[in-house]
Amino acid sequence: MKTSQRITAGVAGLAATVGIALGAAGVANAGTMPVTHPGEPTTTMTITNRSAQPEFLMGSSTGGTGHWINGPRGYLAPGATETVTAVAPTGDYLTVNVVYRVGMVGPKANYEVENMKGNVNTAMSGVSGGHHFLNAHVSSGYPNVNADFTQW
Repeated sequence: MKTSQRITAGVAGLAATVGIALGAAGVANAGTMPVTHPGEPTTTMTITNRSAQPEFLMGSSTGGTGHWINGPRGYLAPGATETVTAVAPTGDYLTVNVVYRVGMVGPKANYEVENMKGNVNTAMSGVSGGHHFLNAHVSSGYPNVNADFTQW
């Protein structure tokens, strides 16, 4: 192997290692987020685009009491997954909402989690218009909610 090939292989290996480390750092869970007040609501949403079209961010919100720890991206490619996280340090509930347009002129995909004592739900989530569907699953309850969404 030539010296230039060894250097190229070394740089590629280093880049792959850094990429894996950064990817693992982006994985979040509502039970592991920074909490300033015990029992404060935290929400982690994992959004996966399984359609053949990209999703473009139209808007997002953490309700009146929350703020983003890791907000949504402006663009979600076909097959891509993102994890958004929010916390409400001064509240006892947290409503997290992310709205994407599927394709340039396609339907709207609404991802929403209501995180409140006695009522954790994704009832306002769905895709309006077009032939796209949304699966939602909540895997943990108040105050540390984890929800997964797949749009296809």
